[in-house]
Amino acid sequence: MLNLCLHHKKSIWIQAFPKACTKDVQAVIRLLPHRFFRPITWGTIDITFYGEPLTLPSRLYLEEVTEKEIQRLSETQRWLLYCMYTRHHDGFIREKYVQRLKQEQAKTDWVLLYLIELTGEYVREILERIEPMLQTWSEEQLRTFAAANDRYLQRIERRIISYWDLHQRTVYPVLWNSDYVGFRIAQFYRTYRTHS
Repeated sequence: MLNLCLHHKKSIWIQAFPKACTKDVQAVIRLLPHRFFRPITWGTIDITFYGEPLTLPSRLYLEEVTEKEIQRLSETQRWLLYCMYTRHHDGFIREKYVQRLKQEQAKTDWVLLYLIELTGEYVREILERIEPMLQTWSEEQLRTFAAANDRYLQRIERRIISYWDLHQRTVYPVLWNSDYVGFRIAQFYRTYRTHS
C-alpha cells in the first residue's frame, strides 16, 4: 500500500511541472509528508505550458514541510514546493506560500501557472498579493501563455465573476468595476488574450 501511495504522489507532481524540472520535483517529493488511506490531492487542471501538457492538482491535503527541510532545498526546489502548497486546501497556507514566492521574487515561467490558477479563487487577500506579481512577467511570456491557454483563461475569468457574485458583490456591487482586484486581474488577462 505504501508504494502505491508514494508512486501516486510522484506521478501527480511530476505531471504538474515541466519535464525540465523532473529531478528537482523528485527531490521535493521526498520531503512531502506521507498521508495514508486518504488521497493527497483532489481534482486536476489541464494546462499547456510552451507546448507541454501539464496537469495541476486542484487541491492538496498534506501537512507542511518543516522550515528546516525547506532551508536545505535549492532555490528552484523551494519554488516548486511553494507552488505545490499554493494548491493546499487551507487558504491561509495558500496565501503563505504566495507570499514566499513574492518575497523570493520567483519569476520562473512555471510559477506563473500556479499564480494564475489562484486568481480564479475567492480569497481576495490572495488576489491582492498576486496582482503585482503578474506585472513582473514579460509581455512575451504572458502572450505565449494566453495563446496556448485561451479557454483556460476564459474559465478563470468566469470563476472570478462567479466568486465575485457569491462573496464580493455586496462590497463591490458593479460588475467589472476596477475597485475589485479580481476584475483588474481578469482585465489584465483579457489584454493578453486579445493580443495573442
